[in-house]
Amino acid sequence: MFQVTINKFMQKIILCNIVRSRTLRFCAVLFFAFFIKNSSAQEILKLDDALKIALENNYSIQVTRNDAEIARVNNYAGNAGMMPHINGNVLQDNQNANTYQKVYTGAERIGTGAVTNQLSATAELGWTIFDGFKMFATRNKLQELQDIGEIRMRFQIEQIFTRVIRSYFDVVQNKQLLKVNQESVKLSEDRMKLVNDRFASGKAAKNEILNAQVDLNTDRSNMMRQANALRNSKALLNQIIARDIKTDFDVPEKIDINNELKLDSLQFNARSNNTSVLLAKKNTNVALLGIREIESERYPYIQLYSGYDYASQQSPSGFIQSSNSLGYHFGAGLSLNVFNGFSVSKRLQMAKISLNSNDLVLRDTLSRVEVSVQQSYNTYMMALELLKFEKENVAVAVQNYELANEQYKVGVISSLDLRTAQQNLLLSQSRLSSVHYEAKLAETDLLRLSGGLVQLK
Repeated sequence: MFQVTINKFMQKIILCNIVRSRTLRFCAVLFFAFFIKNSSAQEILKLDDALKIALENNYSIQVTRNDAEIARVNNYAGNAGMMPHINGNVLQDNQNANTYQKVYTGAERIGTGAVTNQLSATAELGWTIFDGFKMFATRNKLQELQDIGEIRMRFQIEQIFTRVIRSYFDVVQNKQLLKVNQESVKLSEDRMKLVNDRFASGKAAKNEILNAQVDLNTDRSNMMRQANALRNSKALLNQIIARDIKTDFDVPEKIDINNELKLDSLQFNARSNNTSVLLAKKNTNVALLGIREIESERYPYIQLYSGYDYASQQSPSGFIQSSNSLGYHFGAGLSLNVFNGFSVSKRLQMAKISLNSNDLVLRDTLSRVEVSVQQSYNTYMMALELLKFEKENVAVAVQNYELANEQYKVGVISSLDLRTAQQNLLLSQSRLSSVHYEAKLAETDLLRLSGGLVQLK
């Protein structure tokens, strides 16, 4: 591919060498323009691609994804006490002792360095079959905690996606503003050429040339600052999506706005899908299940148990020199907490207070989300209205500048009036770009608040 490009360059040089020197200079310009265009081809980064990269690479998202996975792994029946447990034990005991034994007949037995070996092994099974329904409350609580982990992951993804969208359209806006500044420089260069022509023909004073030069330098300075702002915004977006900040890319200039959002549906979705609301509801459910766990302590506990035992003993100095036993046992047990110093009552009282607090937090969260949706919707509607207004204003500013430029050419207005028309055009174009940006941010906030920005399977 690169070799083909070089061949094309060489062909252009050969063609340029056979024409006059003025044409040669023009061809050289085309040559370098062609080289720059081909060597600086940039990746076109679409918003969906930026979001996908962030979803895969962003460190905060990866951390919350791990937390959600921990909650999922922790949600199993055994952790709620629903499954039996089996314990195995093996004991080997060795003794070396001097013994003296005297039995009732008067006989005596004396052992020196007597060795006693004892081996025992047991396998015990226990299973709580009833604990006042605590195991069911705990299992439901574990499920709620898993849901909370997933909601928190979604909340973090929403925050990162919001940052990505803001940063992405900040790049788009800076690109639009850079284009506006480039057009302003082009207009100032045309004005500079026109002033020079007027000065050469005696129709303009020297100060008009100086004023035009100052304005051209100002526009070039603004263009350089805007180009730097564009580079910085690209670096920030690369950082948010967790890739090399030096990665260069390009973005489409257009910002598409969804103008079909309705307040009633947004409010309805926010009450049922907003992540903050969902978290508050889940925390309320966890508090309620905590009360059920404490209440279960007032019920009896019923357990089944069974075991298998093996024992072997070798004792040369004992009355029984060796013994072996092998067998199993089983049974059931019931326990009831009759009185424990009012501990259950006090913990139950505190748990109910906590439940009330969680309910208040839920109500407050619903109120806050409703206000946020209303405010964002107001901003959204205002931005849509401003879009219509600023588009019309840009059309008027373009027409006004074209008219002013024609009037300046025939000497009807001064260069200062032409500069004023140029600045009005620049400001109107900048305002239009800013309104597009504001409208997109308001749309993003509405989607986030209503739970429509991120959908997890």
